Amino acid sequence: MVRWDRFLFSDFAFDEGIEEKLARHGIRFYEAVECFYNPFKVRRNKQFDDRFQLQGITDAGRRLNIIFQLKPKGAIRIITGWEI
Repeated sequence: MVRWDRFLFSDFAFDEGIEEKLARHGIRFYEAVECFYNPFKVRRNKQFDDRFQLQGITDAGRRLNIIFQLKPKGAIRIITGWEI
């Protein structure tokens, strides 16, 4: 089990097309990243064992739901997100 309260993120994987995918939901990539550095809650994704759901807040106060994958060495791959 990952101790999210002690976890240090090393990097964010930038997949081609992620900006467009997030933009469809009115989110910028940097906003999704901000959620990892502000107070957040994480739970496992019900459909995929290697994915997680983060509920967090951007620096501007937007509440976002971010689906991400934890990669080796603490890297984060953002898959999608939407406002809650």
